[in-house]
Parts: sequence; structure tokens; C-alpha cells
Amino acid sequence: MKRHVALHRLSSDHHRALVLARRVSKLDAGSDLHAAAQNLLAAWQAEVGPHFVAEEEWLLPLFARYSAPDHPLIMETLRQHVMMRSLVDEIDEELAAPSLSVLHALAAALREHIRFEENELFPAVEAALPEAQLQRVQQHMN
Repeated sequence: MKRHVALHRLSSDHHRALVLARRVSKLDAGSDLHAAAQNLLAAWQAEVGPHFVAEEEWLLPLFARYSAPDHPLIMETLRQHVMMRSLVDEIDEELAAPSLSVLHALAAALREHIRFEENELFPAVEAALPEAQLQRVQQHMN
């Protein structure tokens, strides 16, 4: 699907997050889970966390102006963000001996979330926002 240029950076972020999720989903009991968790947390802090913040502080409020603050897509996006942050917090809290099942749960949730945003949220944003507002998104995201 061709994405409006205003959302290219966010879609590019999604690609990097999918690579991260794939790497985490390939972990097994023989993997160095501590090192994997450290790498995951570093990537989360540097890339995924700021991506969530950009969506929550800029994209979703603008989408709410042209839809509704309690639009189901906004509520679902926020629910998924909170759930993944909870998993990240659990990984961080148990960094000395991270749970493989929690790491895998985060990888699966991240993949599902990206699919949701690319297939549902972003098309709705593109349909709802006038071109001038999409240009504002583009200026803010670059």
C-alpha cells in the first residue's frame, strides 16, 4: 500500500521494529537472554519508545481533531502501547534473568501492533486528515 509521505518516517520506524521483533522471536532457551534483553531495552529506548511518544503526542491528537478523541483506533493504539510498555517494564525489572516467554510475548505484540497501525490506523489517519494537516505531520516527523 502506498503511504502518504507524511507517514513515511513512522512506517520506516515500523520496519526497524519488525527487524527487532524478528530477532527477539528467534531467541530460544540456549540464547544469552540477558544480553538479548539488554539489546532489546536499548533499542526500545532509542527507537520504539520515541516512536510511541511521537504518535501519542502528535499523530493521535491530530487524528482525534478530525475523528473523535475516543475513536476506537485511538483507544486500541493506546491500549497496545500500554501493554507493550508493561512487558518492557517487566523485562527491565527482571533483567538479570529475563523470561523467554515475556521476550517472545513482546515480539509478538510488536508485530501485531505494527500490522494494526499499517493496515488500520494509518489508512484512517490518511483518510481523515486534510492535506494541510498531513503536511504538518510531515514537518513534525522530519
